[in-house]
Amino acid sequence: MEIQEFQNFLVYELEDIGEKRLLENITPKTLQSFLHSKQVLIIVRRDLKRIFIWKGSAAPVKKRFISSQVAINLREELTENCRIVSVDQGDEAQEFLDAFGLESMPATEFLDDMHYVRNIEKEGRSFSDPIAVMPKMKDKPKISKKSPIFYMTKDDGKKLSNY
Repeated sequence: MEIQEFQNFLVYELEDIGEKRLLENITPKTLQSFLHSKQVLIIVRRDLKRIFIWKGSAAPVKKRFISSQVAINLREELTENCRIVSVDQGDEAQEFLDAFGLESMPATEFLDDMHYVRNIEKEGRSFSDPIAVMPKMKDKPKISKKSPIFYMTKDDGKKLSNY
């Protein structure tokens, strides 16, 4: 692979703390071996003006969340107008597969579904139970006589009505 090709092809691994780390000695032919389910990679193809964010199906939520901001910062560092393309494992766009001569990687491993117990579930109620919560006000709101009056006007500036 020529030096010019390496400059057009950069691969960064996204670390847990949100930092990117340049992976060296990766070619488009060896890229497939770096794509695994717990990985988030940011792959730059300058010649295509693309920054791909490849997200493995079991990649930590934090990495997935911050990957787009890291890609935006990288685009600014490169001072190129690259389009950022998000790629999920098992749902890779044909553009991504063709750019590197890859085959789609079926998602076989997933994050455990995160289920947050809501207060309503803790109390044993269901969503079908009617609950009406109305705020109580001590006093009714007062409207000052000094409140501004707004007028609707026609294009010629003549008053239509008061509000």
